[in-house]
Order: sequence, then structure tokens, then C-alpha cells
Amino acid sequence: MSFTTRKSLLGRVKCGDEVSWQEFYDTYRPLIALVGRDCGLSASETDDLVQVVMTEIFRKGIVGKYDLDKVPADVVFQREEGGGRFRYFFKAIVRNQALKLCRRHRPETTLEGVAEPSVEANFEAAWDAQWREHVYRQACLELRERVQSETYAAFEMYAVQGRPPKDVAAFLGLSVDSVYVAKSRCTDILQEIVRGWEE
Repeated sequence: MSFTTRKSLLGRVKCGDEVSWQEFYDTYRPLIALVGRDCGLSASETDDLVQVVMTEIFRKGIVGKYDLDKVPADVVFQREEGGGRFRYFFKAIVRNQALKLCRRHRPETTLEGVAEPSVEANFEAAWDAQWREHVYRQACLELRERVQSETYAAFEMYAVQGRPPKDVAAFLGLSVDSVYVAKSRCTDILQEIVRGWEE
């Protein structure tokens, strides 16, 4: 099962599926924690950030809005009728909760970041970098499920680790041409998956 924000995961979470909540938590906890760290939060503040973001998502009920069995085929994530994409709501929640934590733990910090601009100033850059990395990691997990294990291994060793195609071919018992084909095929699928995330 791939770890994405597709409607099936969001729908299962909304329906109270504990496995889906765990999947959602496992998928997004690292992103929240990395953004918190990049914004200068301490380890304990980062742990608090993960908890308050997850609580806020649950409390607001923004994860899925449909009965799992009645989700229209063309539905994308929406917070409410006419709402936007999940990632924008998620980003706003992470940002707001990070600033609230700083304000609570560091009373001199303002939401505008006047007294201590580090969290506010670092958030956008941290979010953009960590979101791209998050999407890439999740796309690789989905790619691994969509191709044969030997194809993925050839792609990872050659395209990701940068090993010479001849060495990869010898290690996996493939032809060098097969390594090139695996890289090309996996790259195409990976781009398709990432486009899906961005759309």
C-alpha cells in the first residue's frame, strides 16, 4: 500500500480506520518533525508540534469528507465545499501550530515574528524543501510497489546511488541494457507519481 494523500487514505482516516490513522501519522510525522527542526524548534518542541498538528487535523475533521463507499471518482482532497488542496491546509496548520508553540515556550515571540523572526523567516524555505523531499520519498515507496523488485533495485543502485551500470548489471545478474531500461522506466513512473501528488 502506498503512502499518499489520495482519497482512499483520507477517506479511510475519516471513517475512523485506525490502520489508516497510523498510516497517515507515519506518513506525515517525519515531514512535520523536519520542518519543526529546520525552523529552530527544540526536540521537545518538535515532538509537541507533531502532536498538536495531528490533533488539529483530527479536531477540524479536514481529513476526508466522504463516506468511503461513496467517494466520487473525480474527488480531490477538500477541506470544505470549494476548499483547496490538502497540502495547503496541512502547511497552514503546521505553520500556525509552530508559531503558537514558540509563542507559548518563548513569550517574547510574536506571531508576526517581530521579536524572534527565526521560526517565521525559516518556515517557508523549510516547508518547501521538506515538502519536495517528502513527496520524493513517498513517490519512491509507491514506485517500489509498482515495479518488480529487480527493476527497482537497478534504478536505485544506478540512478539514486550513482553506481556504474556495468557494476549494477553484474551484481543483479542483468544486462547493462536492462539497467538503462529500468532507470528509464522507473524515472517515467516516478515523474507520473510526483505529478499526481502535485495535482
